[in-house]
Amino acid sequence: RAHLRLCLERLKVLIPLGPDCTRHTTLGLLNKAKAHIKKLEEAERKSQHQLENLEREQRFLKRRLEQLQGPQETERIRMDSIGSTISSDRSDSEREEIEVDVESTEFSHGDVDNISTTSISDIDDHSSLQSIGSDEGYSSASVKLSFTS
Repeated sequence: RAHLRLCLERLKVLIPLGPDCTRHTTLGLLNKAKAHIKKLEEAERKSQHQLENLEREQRFLKRRLEQLQGPQETERIRMDSIGSTISSDRSDSEREEIEVDVESTEFSHGDVDNISTTSISDIDDHSSLQSIGSDEGYSSASVKLSFTS
């Protein structure tokens, strides 16, 4: 009996009782404890659901980040002005944009025959564009040409 009274006193401390009740019956205290436990279980269930959603979103965002970083991680090979091959693995901040006026560039018929292209879809017989990325209406493309001597 003394142990039961001690347990009820501990329960009063743990359960929010409200200011309107000065005297608590054992039954009232147990009912409030039961309601409080149900409220805590519901809050835990909601928190668990939110945690699962956040973990799912985190996995999605990690995959998306890996997809976006993927093309920049690959090693690129380019030709310098002398004609030797240079291996380049620069980050976006180190890259410089170079504009090439393709329309005014003249190739002799023999030069065009020696150009081989790497492509996904051909635009014409001698060059092609390969899409690198697209983001909300902005897209970039590169022309990959390899010259053979």
